[in-house]
Amino acid sequence: MHVVVFEGRSASSPALQPLVEALGHRCTTVRTLAQALLLLEHDLPQAAFVTLNGTGTEAFEFLEKVQTLEEPFPVIFLSPEPSMEDAVQAMRRGAQDFWVLPVNRQRLEQTIAWLQDRFQAETRHAAQSHPGPCDEIVTRHPMMLKVKAVALKVAPSNASVFIQGESGTGKELFARFIHRHSRRAHGPFLAVNCAALPESLLESELFGYEKGAFTGANRLRKGKFELAHQGTLLLDEITEIPVHLQAKLLRVLQEGEIDRLGGRYPVPVDVRVLSTTNLNVAEAVREQRFRKDLYYRLNVIPLKIPPLRDRPEDIPLLVEHFLKRFQKIHGTTCRGVSPEALRKLQQYPWPGNVRELENVLQRALLLAGGAVLEPDDLEFDPVDTLPQAPIPLMSLDEMERHLIQKALTTTEGNRTRAAEILGISVRTLRNKLHEYAQDFPNEL
Repeated sequence: MHVVVFEGRSASSPALQPLVEALGHRCTTVRTLAQALLLLEHDLPQAAFVTLNGTGTEAFEFLEKVQTLEEPFPVIFLSPEPSMEDAVQAMRRGAQDFWVLPVNRQRLEQTIAWLQDRFQAETRHAAQSHPGPCDEIVTRHPMMLKVKAVALKVAPSNASVFIQGESGTGKELFARFIHRHSRRAHGPFLAVNCAALPESLLESELFGYEKGAFTGANRLRKGKFELAHQGTLLLDEITEIPVHLQAKLLRVLQEGEIDRLGGRYPVPVDVRVLSTTNLNVAEAVREQRFRKDLYYRLNVIPLKIPPLRDRPEDIPLLVEHFLKRFQKIHGTTCRGVSPEALRKLQQYPWPGNVRELENVLQRALLLAGGAVLEPDDLEFDPVDTLPQAPIPLMSLDEMERHLIQKALTTTEGNRTRAAEILGISVRTLRNKLHEYAQDFPNEL
């Protein structure tokens, strides 16, 4: 992701470029409006941080220019001093947010991660649907061939498919395979990691929101269901979705329409939903962590992918496949693996499955010097043998205080939004804040 930092002529603000680049993103710093506008013409970024540090009118001119783009990107204003007038003006003109310096590093990291997820979600549907080098299902195992045949048979339909398997077995690979062979192959394919998004963002990410739905919602934003219209939406790790959102998801599947946050009318969508999980769904249903009616709705076509340790005959094929790919990527000259090294690979239990095999081979190729990989070149990560850290127990009061604090932090003190996240009324939240007054002195 490309991020631009418009610092202005007075460079007394902290340098954001090193922080952004440390997070793995490209960053360009400009100091004049002319430089900023030139960047928009020749190297369009996906996000911008604009410092009100001697820029004054130029900062707002830049913001207005961004709003005229066909697809405006998020702009976050930074100010050395709190100014209600500047904040209101920036938000009214379309700024994504208004921060007071100095920048909190954790907040920056969380925002950059959110921007990256948003950018990927909104641009992925433009990618071509033809198979890439990572989209092949490489197997000779009878059970895997059977799963692949079922996936190919049901691909042309609109049936929901529930793909189950351990982490790293290739669940998303099968989802892309189904989309590629479906009648929706011309449409977008979007994947949402339900476990990676915080609960406070998941609803808006899936269903979108209307302008003014909550503080900071300065424009209408489509959710993943709308972005995947006439295509396929993969809900990865769907069992991590909170129960209260599962009811809303069930309605989408039944009615074919979504309700944006703050919306007055439902929006029709035409989306095929594929789901994955690495958990025992039956156990989650028994423990009432996953709705039974939603499970039946999603599990029209169940696909269960066997772990790599149960199909050692696939390892030689996968090794050959990955070595060829890494040779192209890294320019290595390794031609293969020795029989001893292959035996070592087939005897390993692979707790991380195919993803772990891919990592082990890539590491060996980059570090080994020979033309053939030997057993000593293969290093496994013994993560399954590491001791588990004990989970600290909390009383109900401590847990309640923790959840309230988390909700208020996420909403930046917005009690109405925090109450919505917690599933309680604003009045109940206010009473709880008084009850725990010593823990929330700034909220009273």
